[in-house]
Amino acid sequence: MKKYIISSILVLIFQVFYAQINTDLIKKNVTENPQENFYKLLDIFKVNPSELTQEQLNQLYYGSKFVKIDYTIGNYNRESGTFWKPAQKRLSKNKAEQMVAEAESKYSINPLNKNLLDDMMNIYRALNETQKEKLCSQQKDLIIQTIEKSGDGKSEETAICVLTPGEVLQQLDILARSGPRAEFSQKMKHLPDGSVLTIYKIGKREVFVKLVGGYFL
Repeated sequence: MKKYIISSILVLIFQVFYAQINTDLIKKNVTENPQENFYKLLDIFKVNPSELTQEQLNQLYYGSKFVKIDYTIGNYNRESGTFWKPAQKRLSKNKAEQMVAEAESKYSINPLNKNLLDDMMNIYRALNETQKEKLCSQQKDLIIQTIEKSGDGKSEETAICVLTPGEVLQQLDILARSGPRAEFSQKMKHLPDGSVLTIYKIGKREVFVKLVGGYFL
């Protein structure tokens, strides 16, 4: 009986921390009512992200793949070697002052990009804007937490859910450190909701990573 109770508790803990993200429901919610199920949550995330529950963070983060955003991760990637390049390392106060206004305009549109948040932290650090830097750090931590809690990656049903090919590769890097590279293999599966499931294998270990919504940005 005691063993049964312990097993039940472990199952409950697993369900709480690794509840598979229902991307069909998230897409439905954000498509039918984007104001309530995305933009309202985004406004909270911009100023006080800790107010959002994990369910709301899931809806916001993964829902961003199914709404039109004027400054996407794709836009950021195209500018990463030009506009954002100085902010990818320690920069001077003068340079930070030159780029902060435009950077904030892009950040205010889409604060759901971890790389952009890193850049904003560097800018604010150079300007000694401690509170703004802390806000960006908190936002990034919650995004990382949301990805980590999306699944344990041990099965298709509990795949780790990510938004970009770069995040898929990050999961691959984690797996690659766990076994000989010669034993590495991968296969991909296109899911009915448009997502792409990648199964990475090194030795006997497998990791399932789900690219929500596919490759479009």
